Amino acid sequence: MNQSVVVVGASLGGLRAAEQLRVHGFDGELTVVGEEPYAPYNRPPLSKDALAVADGGNTSLHGSLAFRTKPSVADVTWLLGTRVESASLATRTLVLSNGRTIPFDGLVATTGLRPRRIPHLQPAGGRHVLRTIDDAVALRGELRAGRRVVVVGGGFIGCEVASTAHSLGTDVTVVEPLPVPMVRGVGEDLGGALRRHHEARGVTFVTGQGVAGLEPADVDPGQVG
Repeated sequence: MNQSVVVVGASLGGLRAAEQLRVHGFDGELTVVGEEPYAPYNRPPLSKDALAVADGGNTSLHGSLAFRTKPSVADVTWLLGTRVESASLATRTLVLSNGRTIPFDGLVATTGLRPRRIPHLQPAGGRHVLRTIDDAVALRGELRAGRRVVVVGGGFIGCEVASTAHSLGTDVTVVEPLPVPMVRGVGEDLGGALRRHHEARGVTFVTGQGVAGLEPADVDPGQVG
């Protein structure tokens, strides 16, 4: 009797897990469940070139970022736009957001990370994170010449978003709680050099400071001002 494996998470990790299962001889039923409605795509460009052109729409952006599907996973069942609500290892079942219950003999979790949000701060309008195609399209709609943008977090993604936003004509300030941007990834010396590189191109940095609160916009109290 053929066994079944379910991979939860349809990003790069899920795609590679499915490919490797087939490469190493698993010939049973293979299902990949993903919360986003898109087939696996490349995420790093979302904070760079892809963000700059994301006003072309979700489908167009996905077409430029989608991974090539290998023949080894041509028979995989993709359940996209579907969230896993619960998993039972005792009964070997998953409950999906559409109410369906699916059994499994093997379970692979490749769900990745979620953006860290600043809790309990209002207003919510005008606040964005960047993890998905939908996030990139929503953020790109705000990046118009002459607008002011604050990027909270001076890590790799924060600095890439800042650079892209500035290239689109916005006035960008990066707020970073640590003394040096990107210090965790590259160290103090290189982080300082990268800061100077961005500052020379017009990006402002506020370091050693966190965000204590958000003020509403004068014209619309539901939007961050």
